[in-house]
Amino acid sequence: MANTQDKAVRSHIHTAVLVATLGASVLSSLDLFIVNLALPRIGEAFPAASPAAVSWVLNAYTVMFAALLAPAGRIADRYGRRRMFIIGLTFFAAGAIVTSLAPGVGWLIAGRALQGVGASVIVPTSLALLLEASQEREHKRMISIWTASGSVAAALGPVLGGLLADVDWRLVFAFKIPLAVGALFAARALPRSPSLDTRMPDLVGAACLAGTVAAFVAMLTLWGDGKSSGAWVWSFGALALAGFACVVFRSRRHPVPVVDLRLFRTPAFTFSVVGMTVFYIGFSMMLLACSLWATNVWEWDSVLVGLCFVLGPGMAVVTALAAGRTKLSAEWLSAGGGLLFVAAGIIWALTVTKDASPIGFIVGFLLTGAAAGIAQTGFLSGGAGALAPADYASGAGIINTGRQIGAAVGVALLVLYAGSGYDAPSYAVVWLTIAITGAAAALATLPVFLTARPPVS
Repeated sequence: MANTQDKAVRSHIHTAVLVATLGASVLSSLDLFIVNLALPRIGEAFPAASPAAVSWVLNAYTVMFAALLAPAGRIADRYGRRRMFIIGLTFFAAGAIVTSLAPGVGWLIAGRALQGVGASVIVPTSLALLLEASQEREHKRMISIWTASGSVAAALGPVLGGLLADVDWRLVFAFKIPLAVGALFAARALPRSPSLDTRMPDLVGAACLAGTVAAFVAMLTLWGDGKSSGAWVWSFGALALAGFACVVFRSRRHPVPVVDLRLFRTPAFTFSVVGMTVFYIGFSMMLLACSLWATNVWEWDSVLVGLCFVLGPGMAVVTALAAGRTKLSAEWLSAGGGLLFVAAGIIWALTVTKDASPIGFIVGFLLTGAAAGIAQTGFLSGGAGALAPADYASGAGIINTGRQIGAAVGVALLVLYAGSGYDAPSYAVVWLTIAITGAAAALATLPVFLTARPPVS
């Protein structure tokens, strides 16, 4: 009887963990994709705001999200993942309220920044809670489900954003309020995570790390828009370099560093960070390049582009779930995903021209979706899974920081290569660069095949 009750309690806890963490993961991922199509409506609602100011409705979220991922994961591992998860959801819900009621662009940007702070806490803690609540043999499957949830958000985001923006742009933000409150309610049933270390983490190092990533992403954003002063770009670059030096110095000296450099002694973790970063350089280039090519060269309408963009994430959901059930190691999954990306880039370079059939374009899109589902499952399960349980959130935060930095680099490179032109030669370079990033991501796993070290204790 007692065993039956214990199993029922464990099943209830596991269900609560899945509902809360996957729901929150979808929310935070959705915010990366849903707002894009609402920007024109926001610009119309606030005609006094410049296009540059309106663009920061997107950038504020991206910068805060990228800047705080690693510190948030580290703090969650020290002070309790459940506690930090609830704090992250609270920030996210507060940001959704501010953005849905914003009387001006300034308030809208502030609300988006709040949501970025919340998402930066939700992402590493949700994955860590999922791993914490499951047995080690289930980790790859849990990571594949978590990855698939992000792909669901990527598939629904553009379509849902367009539909809601056509009714009222405020609905793009308001509809997330009840979802965030529901996730908060579900989070109450999560098991309490122990505080593993009550010592105060390096707050100076955390500020330096957040500032470093924020400055680097801001530098790439300003460089990418092509309209900002070179002095601003160089200034942010110098800030990022100085901040990076500060982070390394503090991490070597402080007893509770914000980035535990010991984690990088685990080859699987180090090369997962590298592989995820490089993969997302190509992935972010692909998302924007395909959208620009389809709308500006082939003149597809937004509905057709949105439907096309459902194909890739839809394929990612299928392949991520399949990857979680396969017996292939994380390294083989990462390498396989990278090679699929190579194939997509080559197909586009050979077939995508102004007068070409879209068949090659669509095939490549399906391949990149499959690559994303497989590779992300491989990088996350190989990286975070190689660490000791006490470092799950820290590892997830660092890997996802690499992902966001890679995405910012990819967008900047696309602007550098293609500029404002939409000619086939410019985009041939883009397609080939995508193939190169896929190959580099696959090669990042090679040292893991050649070395084997136990997890950091």
